[in-house]
Amino acid sequence: MPLALLDRLSLDTAALHPSDTALHLGGFVTLEGAPPSREQVARWLGRRVAGLPELAYRLGGTTRRPHWEPDPGFDPGRHLYELPGSLDPAAAVTEAVQQPLLRDRPLWGVWLVRRVGAGYGLCYRAHHAFQDGAAAVATLEHLFGDEENRSARVRGGLARRRPVRWRAVLPEFRPPGRNTWWSALDTPPSHRPAVALADTALARLHALGRRLGATVPQLCLALTADTLRAWHPDDWAPGGPGHGRGLRTGMGIGVRDPEEPYPLLGNRVAVAGLDLPCGEPDPGRRLGALARAVDYGRLAALADAQGAVLRRLPYRVGKLSLGRAVDARYTPLMVADLRIRRPLGFDGTPATAVHALPVRVPGQSLFVAWATHRRRLHTTFLADAALPGADRLPEHWEKALTALERLAEER
Repeated sequence: MPLALLDRLSLDTAALHPSDTALHLGGFVTLEGAPPSREQVARWLGRRVAGLPELAYRLGGTTRRPHWEPDPGFDPGRHLYELPGSLDPAAAVTEAVQQPLLRDRPLWGVWLVRRVGAGYGLCYRAHHAFQDGAAAVATLEHLFGDEENRSARVRGGLARRRPVRWRAVLPEFRPPGRNTWWSALDTPPSHRPAVALADTALARLHALGRRLGATVPQLCLALTADTLRAWHPDDWAPGGPGHGRGLRTGMGIGVRDPEEPYPLLGNRVAVAGLDLPCGEPDPGRRLGALARAVDYGRLAALADAQGAVLRRLPYRVGKLSLGRAVDARYTPLMVADLRIRRPLGFDGTPATAVHALPVRVPGQSLFVAWATHRRRLHTTFLADAALPGADRLPEHWEKALTALERLAEER
């Protein structure tokens, strides 16, 4: 099975990063109690993986003609690894995102992390060429979801092969300008990850959304903008280089064809560009700008158009545009909105948290991904370790949420 364009471009992007773990993604499940044995997890995986034929495909062929092929020696046990972990959950996740995926087998793995706070963790990671975020979430739900209705299904794809409204979406394809005013870009990257985690009750966001007329993704983007303002206040203050300006941000949108025979294999996510209004001093106006930008109709039309382009775009043309696509001066930040609809756990123990593991884009300073699970929203900040103050991002996020709640009360 030949690799699709985005699969190949993901491999090319990963090659630009000094670490082979750069373009890996997945989820980190935290559970209470003593960790299971390796044998227990191996037996569990053996049963669950049997229903996921895509996980038995590996990368084959040549650099010029790569393809997905069945692994003749496929054994789920070869994809199970162990880590000691840490009392600090963020440190345990940081260690997990630095683990390699071996190229002689399908590009995914599960890590049993023996200590995460007072409990333990189970981490699923895959190469971004092998799966996109929606496919990884569907796999995570199948591996660690309840026994009922265990068929893995990719949700959240926006492309549906409708007639493309080119006049409405052509301006979206205009190349973004350079973002030179965010001081984080002036710090030479270390290419080492630093993870910070935030957990929020969904009830707070739902109540806030009802008062302000905003969806949870729109609120999360507003919180991201407010967090960046607090992280580098001089950039956005009056007289600062970014005052009144937006910070270009990429947000993944699904373009997978619903009729694909292997819905969990390959990267089928395009990027919707939006200007995060960090330079707007008024929080109400920041939220209003994001409500207009993150509109389902706009994103669906853009997904249809990008899906049509990606199905026809030659690989050589796509590779020529890769340099700007991963240049942090054009798109310095990525965000992802993931929804886990099935309760996760292991052998009767429910998960207490599920954090997304976003990819490390070469040169980019930060990736913010939030995932909903049960009644919580779990946010992962994946920053470059060279950036000072990244450990305070959850604190800035909480303060931004409190400020929005005060704004709602005043209205």
